Amino acid sequence: RNTNTAQIADLYIKVNPNEDYELMNAIRATLRGVEIDQKEVAGVLKEDIIKVTNIMKESNYGVIFFGMGLTQTISHHRNIDTAVCLTRELNDHTKFLITPMRGHYNITGSNTVFTWNTGYAYSIDFSRGYPRYNPGEFSAVDVLLRDEIDASLIVASDPASNFPAAAVRNMFKHPIISIEPHHTPTSVNADIILPAAFAGIETEGTAYRMDHVPLRLRKVKNPPGKTLPDREILEKLIEKVKEKMGE
Repeated sequence: RNTNTAQIADLYIKVNPNEDYELMNAIRATLRGVEIDQKEVAGVLKEDIIKVTNIMKESNYGVIFFGMGLTQTISHHRNIDTAVCLTRELNDHTKFLITPMRGHYNITGSNTVFTWNTGYAYSIDFSRGYPRYNPGEFSAVDVLLRDEIDASLIVASDPASNFPAAAVRNMFKHPIISIEPHHTPTSVNADIILPAAFAGIETEGTAYRMDHVPLRLRKVKNPPGKTLPDREILEKLIEKVKEKMGE
């Protein structure tokens, strides 16, 4: 897409939809000195691929920033695997890093906590009593698209505004519990809404910057009424579940 960033870029490369994987592997091949047979790959001319490769190779310090779109095309997490491999190979020539451009507040925080507890950052399934990781199978969108759920607990998120329409339709077919201080398309359609205190205003807490630096959030004022922080709400839900299960 010809975004605002693309319009101010020194070099704008327009890639065919769902062909990120092919383009990155073409860049990797060029980086290794392999001659590309085709005149273009993923809608990008061979000459432009060589130009991009040389710019990256000759830089003193480069960073690959990737957005959510890279995970949402056909190859899913394999796109990220290839981008990481490209970064590793670029470090044979210069210093290069890779980092995701987070789409929403404190996504890095949730990924960090998941990793502490399970070894995996996202797409985690506990149905067998232990954590299993498989993007494309256990990720929220894929589970919803297959209509495998019969209830949703949404915490500080708005999937109705961000997920594909088919996934949202399946989500709305079943009971929804929303822990959310805002009115959102998800919360206003939820069967149960549990309003939570605002972190950094009505309760203390920790948020993570995109580069994994933790930021301590201070409480400024008391929350209205009996509003609780989302952590306490979840702890009380866990207590009730254990009671119901006789634990």
